[in-house]
Amino acid sequence: MTTATLTRQATVNPPATFGQTVARLRRRRGLSQVVCAQLVGRSETWLAKVEHDRIPVDRLSVLRDLARVLGVDLAVLIEVAA
Repeated sequence: MTTATLTRQATVNPPATFGQTVARLRRRRGLSQVVCAQLVGRSETWLAKVEHDRIPVDRLSVLRDLARVLGVDLAVLIEVAA
């Protein structure tokens, strides 16, 4: 691949943020923000802030709860959060 091709690909598909990843996984599971937040034991406002990357999720216990509710391996969220 040429440098121009790599640059074009990076522009078309920028890496997803942690919040974007959580929102995508939540929608894939068919969960509303309200239901997802309740299953994680948090408020809808908290989840909205996470999905818009306004607050970080830096506690392993919360990452574990999110992973369980979203149906993904904990490592997936840890990798994106890092």
